[in-house]
Amino acid sequence: MKLKYCSSVFLISILLLNISKNANAQDSKDTVEVINIKEKGKNLKNIGYGKQPFNHITSSISTVNGEDIQQNFNLNLGNTLYGRLPGLTVIQGNSEPGVGNPGFIVRGKNTFGGASLSPLIIVDGFIAGGNDFGSIFSQLIPEEVESITLLKDAASTAVYGNRGANGVILVTTNRGSSGPLKINFSTRQGFSQAFSLPEFLNSGDYATLFNEARQNDGLTPLYTPQAINSYRSGDSPFAFPHVNWYDEVLRKTAPVSSYNLGFKGGDKTVKYFVMLNALGSQGLFKNFGDLDPESTNSTYHRYNFRSNIDINLSDNLAVAFNLAGSVENKANPWEYNTTSTFSLLERIPSNAFPVRNLDGSFGGNNLYASNPVANLLANGFDQSNGRTLQTSLRLTQKLDKLINGLSATGVVSINNYFIAGSEKNKTYTLFPVLPGAFDTNGNPILGQGIGLTTSLSGVETTRTQYRNFELQGALNYNRVINKHDFSAFLLFNTDNEVRNFSSGAESDPYKHNGVATRLTYVYSDKYIAEFSAGYMGTENYAAGKRYGFFPSGSLGWVVSQENFLNKSKVINFLKLRASYGIAGNENTGGSRYAFITNYNTFTGAEAALGNPNITWEEEKSLNIGADATLLNNLQFSVDVFKRDRSNILTQPLDVYPQFFGATLPDLNIGKTANQGLELALRYNSKSTGKLNYFIEANFSHYKNEIVYNAQLPQLNAGLIAKGGSIDQPRRLMAIGFFTAQEIAERATNPAKYPIPVGVTARPGDLKYQDIGGLNGVPDGIIDNNDLVSNGYPTGQPRTTLGLNAGFKFKGFDLNFVVQAVTGNSVNLNTGIFQAFQNNGNIGSIAVGRWTPETASTATYPRLSSVNDLNNFQNSSFWIKDGSFIKLRSAEFGYSFPKELLNKFKIGQARLFVNGNNLLSFDHIEYGDPESLAGYPVLRTFVLGTRIQF
Repeated sequence: MKLKYCSSVFLISILLLNISKNANAQDSKDTVEVINIKEKGKNLKNIGYGKQPFNHITSSISTVNGEDIQQNFNLNLGNTLYGRLPGLTVIQGNSEPGVGNPGFIVRGKNTFGGASLSPLIIVDGFIAGGNDFGSIFSQLIPEEVESITLLKDAASTAVYGNRGANGVILVTTNRGSSGPLKINFSTRQGFSQAFSLPEFLNSGDYATLFNEARQNDGLTPLYTPQAINSYRSGDSPFAFPHVNWYDEVLRKTAPVSSYNLGFKGGDKTVKYFVMLNALGSQGLFKNFGDLDPESTNSTYHRYNFRSNIDINLSDNLAVAFNLAGSVENKANPWEYNTTSTFSLLERIPSNAFPVRNLDGSFGGNNLYASNPVANLLANGFDQSNGRTLQTSLRLTQKLDKLINGLSATGVVSINNYFIAGSEKNKTYTLFPVLPGAFDTNGNPILGQGIGLTTSLSGVETTRTQYRNFELQGALNYNRVINKHDFSAFLLFNTDNEVRNFSSGAESDPYKHNGVATRLTYVYSDKYIAEFSAGYMGTENYAAGKRYGFFPSGSLGWVVSQENFLNKSKVINFLKLRASYGIAGNENTGGSRYAFITNYNTFTGAEAALGNPNITWEEEKSLNIGADATLLNNLQFSVDVFKRDRSNILTQPLDVYPQFFGATLPDLNIGKTANQGLELALRYNSKSTGKLNYFIEANFSHYKNEIVYNAQLPQLNAGLIAKGGSIDQPRRLMAIGFFTAQEIAERATNPAKYPIPVGVTARPGDLKYQDIGGLNGVPDGIIDNNDLVSNGYPTGQPRTTLGLNAGFKFKGFDLNFVVQAVTGNSVNLNTGIFQAFQNNGNIGSIAVGRWTPETASTATYPRLSSVNDLNNFQNSSFWIKDGSFIKLRSAEFGYSFPKELLNKFKIGQARLFVNGNNLLSFDHIEYGDPESLAGYPVLRTFVLGTRIQF
């Protein structure tokens, strides 16, 4: 299939090259782009279902160009957007090639419960699934993207009806242009490495501290001094092993590569853009396939293609045909994704068992029953292949003979994505070392084997699939009459989505029918009024409740066009704008067809009551903003917003008693509020000198609160969610470590030093503040009534700052992107930081443990060899400041002079080196604040070249 796709695209490109006519070449400017907002009135910006001149846009949008996001190497398009778009929070996801997607939140969280936060994602005017459904967006590459636009307020999202409240991401792909054929080739070669890995103690330290933990628990030591010395010396590695499991499984660097070939050109009849791309990453696993024929090396390859063709069949009829997609192939030893492997690496201590015994058999024991290296060598392998296909055919007919400025458009689009897998499995036998048992040669004796060795067997599976079929029909009107500028559209849309079905278990399709309209009036190029609306319905609600109306209105005033400002040398451009409207969110987290009452199949009894009035979330959004250019070179944009969301699904716990007698349905009764500020600045140097530079910064801040959530009455006022932030963590307040004296006093006065039920307190244990029970009076017990608001939600920073800067000087150029966040917490109360819990490992964080000698300086509770019911409570002790400043990407390059290139008939040639995830300044000593465990975040370095003929 790969060859078939590639061959088709090459044939199309050859056909287009024969059709196109010659045109005059246009030399590109070898300078930093200088953008004057006053000139943007001539530039059309994508605002959803159409484009508008920047001067006429009254909604709140942010845009990044595709050329800008080419500056870092990433397998996932979403990972190129950190710090780029004000209002967009990108949440670090799984970094494993071909598996994980980052999360997106637009203007902060404004819902709770199980409702989706993901914005709607549109590629070239059509639904592309979004991060919740499918990977069409994530598999695009920067080389095929013209721009990515974020729609943030109701004036821009209302046309998307009940799918617009979480914001909309619009992707516009590259198209052809008039001019001779331009051939672009680029390649990047480099490597990735783990940005950060957990740090665990060696075997000798593990054994020493485990003995200490047992003594703290009143138990006898497990390891003798001789055994600890053997662990440290390494003189008997099979009986007393020291295994760094990360070193055994992962390599230090993994090769990555990219090749891109593009064709662009056209004339007044045909314009075309054709692209082929190949991406490759070998992942962090060692090449286990080279060591065992029934394993495989970890690899990921993806081949993207795109052919965008625009044809003027006549002066009045135009056709636009898009054909694009990708072919991806992924292989891993043992498993499709590596979650289980990294869980083992984080859990198994370094002294648990050797990788292999002296006789070459796999080491292991009954406690862990799994050997990470053996899993990757002798458990089989997983291979998968994925396919995306994006097609659309658009016909546009001018109707000027009927009404001057009128046109009609009809479009059909099909988007598909699926992953099929081939799983080859087998099992193996582990052999434990018998403690203290040695043969006559002093070698350890092995015990009975654990598990069976089996032959390889396989199964084929469909892992996931997304499919969308969409039809659109629209009337468009654009007319300028003297000082009056009119534009409008009326669009009819229907689409049929099938989301995330696998193994043939296809769910009922999600169907949407809708009408969208936008009416824009501009007087004298300075007074703007706009009305937009969506009327949309879906089959997921009861008859009579399926359609809703989502209107919005906005106003704009181009103040710089007024007589009192139009000659100002300071204010070159100034536009004020305001909008108010309504948008919806249909992904509320409720069950499918929740208006139907379910019955138990066997008894016939009601299982859950239906809610015939269930509907989508509704958000009313107010936005006030301004855009300006000062002193010709400083561009400025600011927005303040307020969003009020209602109809959030929640249980009516404060209305109906728990003994109601039936499982209550969720009701649309929840409410939230969210407000914030966004700011964007850009300074461009004058382009007349040899040195050209720009500095661009964006700032986003938001604050949300729960207005109503039908919560049960609480004894502790600190547990009341109403009035607090969405997802506000509530934890016990840690107030230090117990001293020996306090433990002694507690024997006679337990209420003075309360502890959780079932806990036996010892010196060095955490103690917690007794907030209170009934009427807020302390009750001498530590329980859920003592939880208080503490820290911020993880992965939802309140404040984000992005900085992008660059310069060019005599052919050399440098640019970089820095991102900073604050108002974000990191919770260290997870497995890799919980020493010895659940027979787990011990990390370097535990070196600062409490002992009688370190009582005044301890940074970690006393160690315990059993599961600790006190110290690992959900408490403030484990909460750390998640703020950070990261150098997300940097690129340094050199462009060869045109005088030299002209001799070889080369248009442009550039060499460059770039990297991403380069540096982090944060408060987390033991890992990356965005990703503490699992497949690590990748730091990547590449050397590349771009050539244009």
